[in-house]
Amino acid sequence: MVDLKIPKEILWDYKEAPEDLIWRLQRIADFFPAYGTDRDTVELLYKYRDKLKLEEGKYRLIGIYKEVWDEKTHKRDKRQQDS
Repeated sequence: MVDLKIPKEILWDYKEAPEDLIWRLQRIADFFPAYGTDRDTVELLYKYRDKLKLEEGKYRLIGIYKEVWDEKTHKRDKRQQDS
């Protein structure tokens, strides 16, 4: 199981988040981009986006966040290679 933390602020109706990854991703997606913009969470949201109930805008926004993270990683990797 992927260790995906759910912030307490978006977990008002549960004492603890269910173990189900799709449930956790859906809850984060419901509040995206206020929550879930770190690289690991964006990667998971992107990977499972077709299994989540997303408005078209959020679907596209997750894709944009992934592109930005990929660009940052590519630039960092390139700088390390050039050193």
